[in-house]
Amino acid sequence: MKKYIIFAISTVFLFSCTDLEEDLDGLLEESGLSEQEIVTGQISSAYNQLRSFQQTDWQYPLQQHPTDEMAGPTRGSDWDDGGAWRALHLHQWNSSHPRVTQAWDQILGGLFAAIDALSNNPTTEQEAVATFYSSFYMFNALDIYGQVPYREPGSNYGEFPIVLKRTEAIDRAINQLEAVYNNMPSTSANNTASQYAAASLLAKLYLNRAVYKATDEDGTPQAGPFTFDNADMQKVIDYCDDVLAGPFTLQSNYFDMFAPNNTALSTENIFVSENDNVTGGELRRFYYMTLHYNHNPGGWNGFVGLTDLYDKFDPSDPRMGGDYTGLTDVSGLKTGMLLGAQVDQNGTAILDRQDNPLVYSQDFSLANSTEEKGMRVVKYIPDYSNLDRPANDYVIFRLADIYLMKAEAMARMGNDPSAPLTTLRAARGVDGVYTGSTLADILDERSRELYWEGWRRNDQIRFGTFLDPVQEKSNTSDRTKIIFPIPATALSTNPNLSQNPGY
Repeated sequence: MKKYIIFAISTVFLFSCTDLEEDLDGLLEESGLSEQEIVTGQISSAYNQLRSFQQTDWQYPLQQHPTDEMAGPTRGSDWDDGGAWRALHLHQWNSSHPRVTQAWDQILGGLFAAIDALSNNPTTEQEAVATFYSSFYMFNALDIYGQVPYREPGSNYGEFPIVLKRTEAIDRAINQLEAVYNNMPSTSANNTASQYAAASLLAKLYLNRAVYKATDEDGTPQAGPFTFDNADMQKVIDYCDDVLAGPFTLQSNYFDMFAPNNTALSTENIFVSENDNVTGGELRRFYYMTLHYNHNPGGWNGFVGLTDLYDKFDPSDPRMGGDYTGLTDVSGLKTGMLLGAQVDQNGTAILDRQDNPLVYSQDFSLANSTEEKGMRVVKYIPDYSNLDRPANDYVIFRLADIYLMKAEAMARMGNDPSAPLTTLRAARGVDGVYTGSTLADILDERSRELYWEGWRRNDQIRFGTFLDPVQEKSNTSDRTKIIFPIPATALSTNPNLSQNPGY
């Protein structure tokens, strides 16, 4: 019962805009909870809200569908959804788009749970952890929407949340987290907001700071090229080095990081959203969303990978996928990118719904594809012990990204980034000597390493390629598409919000 009371308190705090001080005080008193218990529950709520990033109807599609890695083709009457998926890929969304609206609610739910915790006399360590979550959700809100509704901890619940501009929110997220950095838990457990997780987030914040600062007075985002301050890039390197000094190591079996028992198998997952076969999460969507109906597991025959993604790989790169014990021997499925004829574990051809051999191809039509069109991607391994409640933990920060962020910061400072890039590729078992060290090379390497993990939009904006044409999108988008609109429902409930330019 306690967790429901805590959720009710958080809900009142998030959505209230009238004088509810006395009602809230009464709710707290009635709950019978100590302040310590309330803070613990609110921090748990902020952590549990990370599961929203596993939901392929919320934040995740905003970060992947508009990029050069993913699309959602309509297949006859399947996957039309009122054109929602086409709109994402074509950069034609509006303020009523369901993904835009739902992601806003989820991100702010996490942010205000963290602020709740900071409002109730947390211990020093609890304050640090809650601040980490506040900065994490603030980062996601400013990255996606360019504005962040915010309440100072302990502020009057009856007032509308203030709104931080993109240029303000990035500084707030950095400064508040740096102020508590030394108080973060020193554990290496990846299901805990640790100092290593905080260092990873701070590196990400400093790496993107120039992007968020490049904003016109009216809130229109600039498209770059951006001016990356050397001091910011040195901060990226320093925080990456803090993580590299820890117990995490790169691993040779790339797909172990995404297996049902990935927390036990992985030596490089820094921070995850934890799942188990009992309470689960929505991780199942990462294989259902792409696999054909007649695979094992039978999927929803939805999202596909773009030729732009496939063509970045050398054919010998193990990250493209292949056989995996516990997957291929059970179902015939391989990891990574699925092209060509599909077979089961006995080598028998899998058929489509017209009883023809199922053969995936790279070509597809965004508006009208047949069911076999489009490359499929299996990044997270299906959990055959419980396909609908898989135990795979959803990865948020991992060591490979640390190496890549460090390499990028070095390159932006005019230094040679080849050492961290070569270390990463050697650990992955990539054949041949890697000589690429330009920013374009680093962007491609980020795609090869982090594809379909929810970082691609953020990366492409920073490197100045997000607005470019891609497969099934022939035009160059306007720079207003760098951020999404404020949902119409939010505008109607908070007068401090204003619509982003271009919407």
